[in-house]
Amino acid sequence: MRKLFVTLLASLSSAAAVADFPEKPITFVVPYAAGGPADLIGRAVARQVSQLSGQPVIVENRAGAGGNIAGDYVARAPKDGYTLLFGSSPVLVMNPALYKNLKFDPLTDFQPIADFGSLPNAVLVSEGAGITSVSDLVAKGKTTPLSYASAGSGGTTHLSGVLFGQKTNAQMLHVPYKGSGPALQALLGNQVMATFTDIFTAKPFVDGGQLKMLAVTSDHRSLLFPSIPTLAEAGVKGVNIHVFFALLAPSGIPDAVKQKLSSLSQAALKSPELRKQLESRGLDIPSNNTPEELSHKMRRETQEWAVIIRASGASLD
Repeated sequence: MRKLFVTLLASLSSAAAVADFPEKPITFVVPYAAGGPADLIGRAVARQVSQLSGQPVIVENRAGAGGNIAGDYVARAPKDGYTLLFGSSPVLVMNPALYKNLKFDPLTDFQPIADFGSLPNAVLVSEGAGITSVSDLVAKGKTTPLSYASAGSGGTTHLSGVLFGQKTNAQMLHVPYKGSGPALQALLGNQVMATFTDIFTAKPFVDGGQLKMLAVTSDHRSLLFPSIPTLAEAGVKGVNIHVFFALLAPSGIPDAVKQKLSSLSQAALKSPELRKQLESRGLDIPSNNTPEELSHKMRRETQEWAVIIRASGASLD
């Protein structure tokens, strides 16, 4: 009887704690260094969730190993909803095919909470290259190896070029750099012919007339650049590449906490202030944004990226 009473008391105490969630600061762990798209988007979301929850939301950058350091850290964090991963496609759907010895499984070790939108890549060339269209770029790549800069092996800036070459039969010469900044500088310095960089990072260089955007890699045009065609519209079918940004918790958090985090995320996305910030960065925000839909998206894209990565031969360990 006493044991039953203690168990009941503990259950009531746990239920009360869940009902009052959050009672202390929440941490968003970002898998990349400060200043990049995931960091800036994560901080915008964190500010809105903090206002709605009445608790501080701390953004902690744990960069390294292609995002795997942060992924492993959050997968092993306490299952109480206070340590969350603000991740993106490389960590969530690409790394399982790129790393043979991954210490966590994104599909089983995380509980999806909310999808905060996706960014396509831009097909970029320098303004002085004399290339004015995707067809020009393809023609160039059929006569000489088309050198393109990436932010590092295995990411979308690399694999966009791989898929572009597969679909056009252009000769692609991959030149990896340590980040999008150095890759863009290489293009600006005419050290390479092209690059495939997300539209938010590319925007200042396009607006400033330093780089020319030929197309976007998504299956529909970007609201940020409505006059720029998709690759499909430019004649290159079968390329639909984007990076999505999502909030996830360690698997095993209480259902009530998951629901509270999901409700806070949905409320944040309904905020005109946050939506304006996300859309100004070029994000395409999904209309059906539930934990179940995010889970489905992760499973689908994990399979799609595995096919592309196997075909490319890319491996990072």
